[in-house]
Order: sequence, then C-alpha cells, then structure tokens
Amino acid sequence: MIRLQQGIDAMGNMIVAAMQQSDTIYVNVFASSTAQYVTVPSGANFVLFEASANTDFYMLLNATSNGTTIAVPTVTATEAAGAGTIPELNPLVRQLNGATSIGLIPGGPCVITLAFYS
Repeated sequence: MIRLQQGIDAMGNMIVAAMQQSDTIYVNVFASSTAQYVTVPSGANFVLFEASANTDFYMLLNATSNGTTIAVPTVTATEAAGAGTIPELNPLVRQLNGATSIGLIPGGPCVITLAFYS
C-alpha cells in the first residue's frame, strides 16, 4: 500500500488535491439504500471516498454487520464525544485511527470507491 502524499509544485508549494492513485482501491456497487460493510485492509491509515451520480452517502467508522450498524438518519440527534454511532455525510478523506471496518449507506443507487493509503 502506498503512502498518502500531496503533490508539490516547482516552487515547493503543496497542491492540495493532487494525490497519487492508490494501489489499494475497493469498489462497492449499491442498487438501493442498503448498508454495506468494508473491512479495512492491513496497514491502511487513510481512506479517500468518491461516490457516483452525485449521490449523498453516509459513512461510519467501525460499523459492522454484526455490531454497530449504519442507517440513513431520520431524526435530529446529537452524540457524546467518542460514542461513534452517528454516521457522517459525504466524507472526502478520513484518517482511520485504527478503525477495522467502515459502514456505508447511500441515499440511492450509486457506486462508492474507497482508496486506501498507509
């Protein structure tokens, strides 16, 4: 797995959106708003998410099909720090901080890719 690095221009400035393509990419195809759970590959420290069709999706670290599950929120809620039960809408890049699984659920049919970096 390659390291997450940002591009640098000729003047030594970081180019924020210029990352090299990961060598560890997962693709999840969703026909409807049904949750899927992904096991984080060994050595991954960061994940980059992309969704097709301008579809909103929710993500929850450490969600699993047999433990803390993920669902599209339907009520207003708050959560105490560290509880880890409310999913995040449309994340771009997240540090995994030891997470071993990722729960995903979109608002409709789409494809979501996860590019992992060490």
